[in-house]
Amino acid sequence: MYKFKAIDRASVLIPAVPVLVGAILARLVFSGCSDPGSSPLDRRGRSSGWSEITLPNVSQDEAYAASRYAMGQWFRIVTEDPIRGYLESAYEEGTQRGGTGRMRDAAVNYPNRVRRRAMMRVEPRGSGCSVQCRVAVQRLDTADHRVFRQNDQFGDVPNQTPIDRDAGTTAQQNQVWTDLPRETSREREILALVRERVSNGGTTEP
Repeated sequence: MYKFKAIDRASVLIPAVPVLVGAILARLVFSGCSDPGSSPLDRRGRSSGWSEITLPNVSQDEAYAASRYAMGQWFRIVTEDPIRGYLESAYEEGTQRGGTGRMRDAAVNYPNRVRRRAMMRVEPRGSGCSVQCRVAVQRLDTADHRVFRQNDQFGDVPNQTPIDRDAGTTAQQNQVWTDLPRETSREREILALVRERVSNGGTTEP
C-alpha cells in the first residue's frame, strides 16, 4: 500500500517569495517609461488644454501686445501672427528631476532631459477679448524607445539594415519625445503679467 508524504506548503512557497518580489520590482523600475496608474487618454487629458483669462474693454491689439511682452519674459518667440492673434515660442530645453509620473524617476530622482514651448491665443470676446496660454512640456525618451523596439525584434540574428539601426537618419530625427502634463504654474504667471500689463496701460511697473 502506497503512503503519501504530506507536503509542507511553507517550505515550497517561502523560497520563491524573494524571486517573485525581485521580478516585480525589476518590471516596475525598468518599464518606467510608461505612466503607471493612468491610461494614455488620461495622459493626453493632462497635457492638453489651455489656461485662460478674460479682459473686458480691452482691444485685441492691446491684449496681443501685452501677451507678446509677457511671453517674451520667459520664452524666445519664433512665431507671431497678429491677424490670427497667435504667438508661439521656440523649445527651451533643460533637465528636470522627478515630476514625470514614472516610478523610476520618483525612486532614484533621475534627471530627465525635458523641453518646454509656450503658445498663446488672443481672441475677441464681447466688448473685450480672451487670452489663452499653454506651456507644453515633453520628456526625451529616445533610449527607452530603442530598448523596447529592440525587444520587439524576434531572434538573435543581427540582420537589421543600416536604416533599421537609425543609420539613415540624423540624431535629432531619431529623438523620441513624450508629452508630460502642462506647466500650469508658468501659464498662470504669464497670464497674470498680461493682465497687469493692460491694467497699467501697456507698461509694467519695475
